[in-house]
Amino acid sequence: MADVVAPISYAHAHEQHMHDLRTYKWRTPPEISRSRLLSLLVVFLADHGRCLVEAAGGTAPSAAAVVPSTKGRPGLHPLRTLIGDRLGLPWLPLAPGARPDGQSRTFQRDRFGLNDRAREWVEGRTVLLIDDTWTTGSRIQSASHTLKAAGAAKVVAVVLGRRVNPVWDEWRPILQKVRDEPFRMDDCPFHIR
Repeated sequence: MADVVAPISYAHAHEQHMHDLRTYKWRTPPEISRSRLLSLLVVFLADHGRCLVEAAGGTAPSAAAVVPSTKGRPGLHPLRTLIGDRLGLPWLPLAPGARPDGQSRTFQRDRFGLNDRAREWVEGRTVLLIDDTWTTGSRIQSASHTLKAAGAAKVVAVVLGRRVNPVWDEWRPILQKVRDEPFRMDDCPFHIR
């Protein structure tokens, strides 16, 4: 499992952030959606990257990976394309496993895989694992497991949007707090005021 998970923001089904998280994956995505998501990630890492490193025990990531799509999308994941080389870290080629169940919302040990060369390289390293949306956490935790099983010392996960469902009773108090205290980039998930 991931050593640290940092959701940057909540993603409510009927609000702009969730819209951006859906549309940036389109074949011809709206540039404004791509720009907002990239800006959110870059500013978050610039402002709170040090907090991530501290939460992971003081070891800065030396590689990055994106949780792969298990829906058969060809080519690089849209999030990997969006980020490009802006992190200054080498990308690990996480890929869907031999029999990924893209519909499953449960942890799967073999959901993702790494080639042999990447498995040798990841040994003892801290990996920054990025995903666009967290619903149950099963995909990011399955990917974290793959990285740890390959020898990664730490996995630091960053999620652009923690999906919330306003009809679930458990979410109502959280959503009320979110409405009362709007999102601010200065707020750090590790240093709650």
